[in-house]
Amino acid sequence: MRSLRRGRSLRALSAAVAASVVAVTLLGFLGASPGTAVVQLTDGGSWLWSTAKGWVTHINGPAGAPDFNVELAASRGHRVELTQDGVSVLVTDLETGVVNRIDPATMELVSRSFGQSGPVRVVALGELAYVIETATGTVTRIDPRTLDIIGEQVLLGTPVTGAGLDADGVLWVALASRGDLVAIRDGRVTTTVSVAAPGAGLTMTVAAGRPVAVDADRPALVPVASQGLGRTSGQADEGLAAERPVALPPPAGPGRLLVVAPAVEGRVVPVLVAGTSTVLLIDLAADDGRGSVRPIELAGQRPSTELGAPLIAAGRVYVPDNGSGQVLVYDQVAGRFDEPIHLSGGPGMLTLSVRNGTVWVNDADGTNAVAVDPDGQRRRVDKYAPEAMVPVVDASAKAPPPPVTVPSATQRQLPPPERRSQPPGPDSPAVPDQQAAPRPVPDPTGTQPPRPQRPVTTPPVLPPPARTTTSLPAPPGAPSVSLVSGSGAVVVTVMAGAGDSVTQFTVTTSAGGTSVLPGPGPATTTVEAAGCQQVVATATATGPGGTSVVSASSQALSCVPPGPIQDVLLTGIGPGGSNHSVNISWEPPADAGGTVEYVVTESNSSAGNSAPRTYTTTTRVVTGFMAQPGYRTVVITPRNEAGLGPSTTIDENNFTSYPYRSSYVPP
Repeated sequence: MRSLRRGRSLRALSAAVAASVVAVTLLGFLGASPGTAVVQLTDGGSWLWSTAKGWVTHINGPAGAPDFNVELAASRGHRVELTQDGVSVLVTDLETGVVNRIDPATMELVSRSFGQSGPVRVVALGELAYVIETATGTVTRIDPRTLDIIGEQVLLGTPVTGAGLDADGVLWVALASRGDLVAIRDGRVTTTVSVAAPGAGLTMTVAAGRPVAVDADRPALVPVASQGLGRTSGQADEGLAAERPVALPPPAGPGRLLVVAPAVEGRVVPVLVAGTSTVLLIDLAADDGRGSVRPIELAGQRPSTELGAPLIAAGRVYVPDNGSGQVLVYDQVAGRFDEPIHLSGGPGMLTLSVRNGTVWVNDADGTNAVAVDPDGQRRRVDKYAPEAMVPVVDASAKAPPPPVTVPSATQRQLPPPERRSQPPGPDSPAVPDQQAAPRPVPDPTGTQPPRPQRPVTTPPVLPPPARTTTSLPAPPGAPSVSLVSGSGAVVVTVMAGAGDSVTQFTVTTSAGGTSVLPGPGPATTTVEAAGCQQVVATATATGPGGTSVVSASSQALSCVPPGPIQDVLLTGIGPGGSNHSVNISWEPPADAGGTVEYVVTESNSSAGNSAPRTYTTTTRVVTGFMAQPGYRTVVITPRNEAGLGPSTTIDENNFTSYPYRSSYVPP
């Protein structure tokens, strides 16, 4: 039966992954922060890592359930990176430098050790795969089918701070010490593009198949021109050059790392400004290629300080929060946050992957995963579910493999008891044994030979019948609670945890007391709280077996970032009004929520020798605009406890569109 199940599972899995043709590194590759993972898959499912088990589990896309485990016991407890394509699944142990190749059709395992000088990363696309020793800049091309080395190594002689394969199959690496992006093809460096100052905080991503440098010191995104894409082997790439950089606004700036995914599908690149709760969405194709920047403020979601590289798919931005074990989700179309995706209930290693608009969220440290369909519908997956039970074991591992559950089969029957030997009865003729010894000759003395002893056969001892016991149902596991900020309220959502069925939830909040919601969930309630209160919520789940323990707490503010300022008014000072100094005043946003202050940036000095300045005010007045000398551009951004609202820009090109009143009175 096990062989039959294994054969069926192999055939099913082979069919499920046969269409896979493109791969990008999973787990936050070079240029992403630790604990971040981003990949683009093209088969119907996803491969997910479980650190504690040492399993790589294949999740069936249509079913949304696990159907195969590959055990890598030697990597149990280690952080790994996965690279998947139609040829292989490559699993890189970040602690040992061992690269494991899984054949997606036969589940055959091949392993090879790389990176004798330090950590390695693997980047692959179709038939191309490279192993990169990040500390020394040693680049080795390998065959993704066999892990054999192809050609000569490329020795860059300096640490690699980012890498990716473009749409033409050219490997690009970022070298921060030189401020360069270097292109490698056919085992040689074909071009070097200067994109930053030497020693800058430089990494890279691949957006819509093109390399993009990420310069944290400038700060800016710098696309590389595409004139050289598509050249044949052996041709130089003199046409490649850095394009016009897209400048990034505060809080990006020197001293702050910019965290990006190793690759994105389109031309919109989400960038996390490390050490802040701000994500910048950079549209590289906007404004005729000059680019545009849109900030998203996560402060209202109360994120931890352990955020990973953001991912964008189907109009939503996903930000992994490893400190809280959840993924923050922002809907760009609706302009609001969705309910966070809860996985671990506490700190955990979260990985993200996307395939054809479907986002896979994995808790590498636990059993949970979630698939988000393009329409936003979520499906929870238990990676440890007993259905995924045809294992491939890493026989080379020294540690004993963890227990693996095999699908239950028909109970094996005990073999029938052995038939006892009986001498022929009186009515049955004795049949001589053809192989027995000849009859003894009668004793001439007349004494009879001793009578042969009758053989005695002991019946087999059968085990006592199993005792049937009826166990009482256990209480359900602790539920998960998530809060979403609203204007003067928070929305509380409760989801069932592991264990038996849930009939109701009891939710307790710091602002609304206790309420009971029906099971099995998810269940939602709205709790009103004036101003910008910090609302904390917990819950318990009740089922036939009793009540669960209290859930981990979740919290959110009862406010959202403010809207734009209103009723802008310009007031002239002195003769001629607009020819001299102008004051700018305004009214608060319509949805102010909490304490609102205004971040003002003044720039474009008419004298040409004054640096831009930024300050915060609550007076709602800016003086000296358009003065001689004075600043000719003012950007006003409202802010409350939930974060920044939309900015309003007033400059010499649009100030006449605002109402104007002159304070000058003729003598």
